[in-house]
Parts: sequence; C-alpha cells; structure tokens
Amino acid sequence: MKKQELIQILQKLLETDTDLSFLKQLKEDELQTLVACVRSRLDEG
Repeated sequence: MKKQELIQILQKLLETDTDLSFLKQLKEDELQTLVACVRSRLDEG
C-alpha cells in the first residue's frame, strides 16, 4: 500500500480531517505498523 493510502486509512480510523501529511516522513512499513496499532486499539474499545 502506498503512503498516501495508509494516511487516508488513519484519517478514517481517527475520524479526523486534520492534516496528517507529516506522516509521509515515516517509511511505508512504519506507517503500516501504525495503522495496525491504531486498528487494534480501536477494536479493544
């Protein structure tokens, strides 16, 4: 998955319109890990 797609997934998960473009500085695998962690945390709640 591309970085922009991962950032869009995070925006949907977090339900925010905040500019998260600073996350483009991360490597793609780091973004994938972040998305997985956020999803996991939201699933717990």
